[in-house]
Amino acid sequence: MSERMKPILGALVTSIVIAYVGVTYLFAPIMANDAPAGAMMPAWASLLVYNVIGIIFYDWVNQQVNAPVKSGVILAVSQILLVDVYYVLNGGRGIAAAGASAVVLLVAWIAVGFVYGKLLGGGEGAPETAAA
Repeated sequence: MSERMKPILGALVTSIVIAYVGVTYLFAPIMANDAPAGAMMPAWASLLVYNVIGIIFYDWVNQQVNAPVKSGVILAVSQILLVDVYYVLNGGRGIAAAGASAVVLLVAWIAVGFVYGKLLGGGEGAPETAAA
């Protein structure tokens, strides 16, 4: 762990600086003047579009990781960090809703990884064994 401390701290400082500057001087001013007029499409269509984009992204992640269930966990944790940790900390979401959201995200992405792996021709973690 000690050999990773320098890059971890460097990445942390970089993340904080870019997030602060980006939110303060780019995102927040745009957000303040960009109130949506309403939904772009019906809820069912939004869910469909979101899932198509999400599965295409999942497939790309899995191509990099080569472990379907682990790829699902990576996506779930990424979403949980944003919408269930960050939003709770900044007051945008309650703790109970965040907990429920985290469970749904974990179950959904792990199930996606399991099914993807099975249909790819392997077991739960296919193709981890095919990497050899």
